[in-house]
Amino acid sequence: MDNNNSNIDNEQIRSLTCELELMRERYGKLVDVHGQLQLQNSILEERIPSLVETYSNEKNQLEQDLIDAKQKIIHLQDTIDDVKIENQRYKDDCNLAVRLLQRHPNEFISTTTLEHIQEQSKTNR
Repeated sequence: MDNNNSNIDNEQIRSLTCELELMRERYGKLVDVHGQLQLQNSILEERIPSLVETYSNEKNQLEQDLIDAKQKIIHLQDTIDDVKIENQRYKDDCNLAVRLLQRHPNEFISTTTLEHIQEQSKTNR
């Protein structure tokens, strides 16, 4: 029986030794992978401040561009308003001129010029 127990013990020792070796291999692989992950993590952590600064600068530039664009829009709107006012003045002036010409054409056009215009309109027909 001692021999039989000894064989069982030896078999268990071999099985446990084999299992221990597998665990050591797995542990070694895990340590290697962990080291690689730490290196990659360190590289990524070093890049973060640079990326944050880059995007912060880009954000600031976009905000400034937006402010500039809004100011330009305001300026252009003011210009449009000024042109509308000027346009209305010209329109009013033209309407006044037309009314004056219709009421008193002889006061604004010399008779020779009026006759010349009438002759040209007859020949152009």
